[in-house]
Amino acid sequence: MATESTSDNPGAALVTGGAGGIGWAICQRLADAGYRVIIADLDADAARDRAADLGTGHAALGVDLTDPQAAAALVARAAELSRGGLRLVVNNAGMTDSGGHTLCAMPQAAFERIVALNLTAVERICMAAQEALKPGGVVINIASGAAWRPLPLRGPYSATKAALAALTKALGPAFAARGLRIGGVAPGYTLTPLVEELHRTGQLDLDAVAAGIPLGRLAMPHDIADAVAFMASDAGAVMAGQTLLVDGGSAQGQAPRTGAPEPGTQAGPGEMVWLGAPDDATGFVPASFENLSTITPLGAVIDATHRHGGTAPADVLTGARDTARACAAHPSRSRDFALVFVFAPGDTPLDRAAQAAQAMLARTLALEWAHAGLRVNAVAWRGGDDKDLAALCRFLAGPGASYITGQTITAGQLPDQAGRP
Repeated sequence: MATESTSDNPGAALVTGGAGGIGWAICQRLADAGYRVIIADLDADAARDRAADLGTGHAALGVDLTDPQAAAALVARAAELSRGGLRLVVNNAGMTDSGGHTLCAMPQAAFERIVALNLTAVERICMAAQEALKPGGVVINIASGAAWRPLPLRGPYSATKAALAALTKALGPAFAARGLRIGGVAPGYTLTPLVEELHRTGQLDLDAVAAGIPLGRLAMPHDIADAVAFMASDAGAVMAGQTLLVDGGSAQGQAPRTGAPEPGTQAGPGEMVWLGAPDDATGFVPASFENLSTITPLGAVIDATHRHGGTAPADVLTGARDTARACAAHPSRSRDFALVFVFAPGDTPLDRAAQAAQAMLARTLALEWAHAGLRVNAVAWRGGDDKDLAALCRFLAGPGASYITGQTITAGQLPDQAGRP
């Protein structure tokens, strides 16, 4: 999936912890999108080797981000190295504790090191980025699915990631006031070299972990990198201040073993269909519910029938179920089929009830359909340009979002943008 930038030369990107794992996948993805990547890592030699692997124009910086002063100075170092071309900062560096300590028994130094790297360093870098980045600049923070659920015996990892997701949201208005934006990506279990080593040493059972993930597999680093690339792109601007959860549906619970529709049989992406098409739905096939079965192969359905509100909650639920049944029964679905519901947050009690019902129905479907590899998400659209809504739905329905399911994504105009010319 390519980023949707306004330029073939988007500028320079600083990626912390970029020499390995998810960070290295992000560096490769951004380099493919045209960024000049600056890899910052504790292992300066590894960072230089990775920059050389990316080719001419990429660079490396050695840094210990547990040092708050070093963290605060990093963005300025990268901006100088990029000669004023720094556009993107990805706060990827982080760590957990695999020693099996309870929070109270964990050595103080180990506790402080996790907090310093996962939280304090990110906070310092975010503050520095507001001063160093030019208008149009972006910061993406890598949180974790653990931000929404506690992981015992991992020290303050979950706590730091919860703080990071909250920080990302809270900084949204301050960044917007400077012509910048901030967002986040929260990975679930990802098959990195560290995770593979935990499996090899008996500290983690990857088969058991995969069995507990609705989509039935761990994320690959490129799944996270694709999400970062989207969030950093112009199309990702509608999610300013939000953190995108990329966890295979894990946050929604356990997927049932029976009852899923038959998996799709068609290779390739298939047609993307839009029910209740907006004025500008480039790349989609406008359709009605009645002729949905005639469109083959079916790759995705965007159901925006009730995006303007004003429909009774019971009717919204009935309509959403009818769409789901038609998709499940379709004779020619693609193997990576996706269903996306779009609705407005709404101001009336009935609209809010309808939104909550449709969002929960999408999450329920995501679990019921997961074992067939079918994805279901919802978008709470706050308003804005239909082209931006279409771009977000193209991402959610496409291969770059193949590990995203069960999410209700709030996007569109920020509350203080309503009514602006």
